[in-house]
Amino acid sequence: MDFIRTNQRKVFFLFLNEILKINYLYEYNSYNNEESLFFINDKNMLLHHEDICYNLDIDNKGYFCIEAKIVNLHGIAKLFEFKSESNFGPYDINIQLDDIFYYVLVLPDFIENSQFCSDIHSLFVNNHERIRL
Repeated sequence: MDFIRTNQRKVFFLFLNEILKINYLYEYNSYNNEESLFFINDKNMLLHHEDICYNLDIDNKGYFCIEAKIVNLHGIAKLFEFKSESNFGPYDINIQLDDIFYYVLVLPDFIENSQFCSDIHSLFVNNHERIRL
């Protein structure tokens, strides 16, 4: 489990380093095997967030966070033919995946509507890709 936690923190560390370059403050929280990094531009943004929740300020920037935990996925999946490219009939399979990294990036707006949100999303995805390589 230490290896898993180390890799999870590596994602946090790389993302945190990128966010610090844009002068955002952060707060780390850990509760019930879930870790979170919350990011704000300044204390006024935090007060605004507490009143209104996730939103963009007048400069089109906002409060955002990344949440991470490790989950197990145990279930049944139905295999079926996809675009006539399969050579088997449909049937059920049991899936048991343990220690899956689960990340949620919470942004103040849709990435299609906000350049800021799109930029933060790209930073997260690019850093996650760097770890996978």
